[in-house]
Amino acid sequence: MDIAESAARGDEVLEMDGLKVFLEKEANKQLNSATIDYSDARGFVIQGQQQGSCNC
Repeated sequence: MDIAESAARGDEVLEMDGLKVFLEKEANKQLNSATIDYSDARGFVIQGQQQGSCNC
C-alpha cells in the first residue's frame, strides 16, 4: 500500500467523503467486501478482505 496523488493507468478509483482510493483491478476484487480504517498507532487497517494473493 502506498500514498499517491493520482491513479495509475488501469487503476479503479473509489471515492467516499472526499477521500479517493486508487486500486489495481485485482486488488479491488479482493477488497470488495473489506473495510479500510486508519489509526495513528497502527496506520491503515484492512479487515474482511478475501483470501488470495494480492500485491496491494
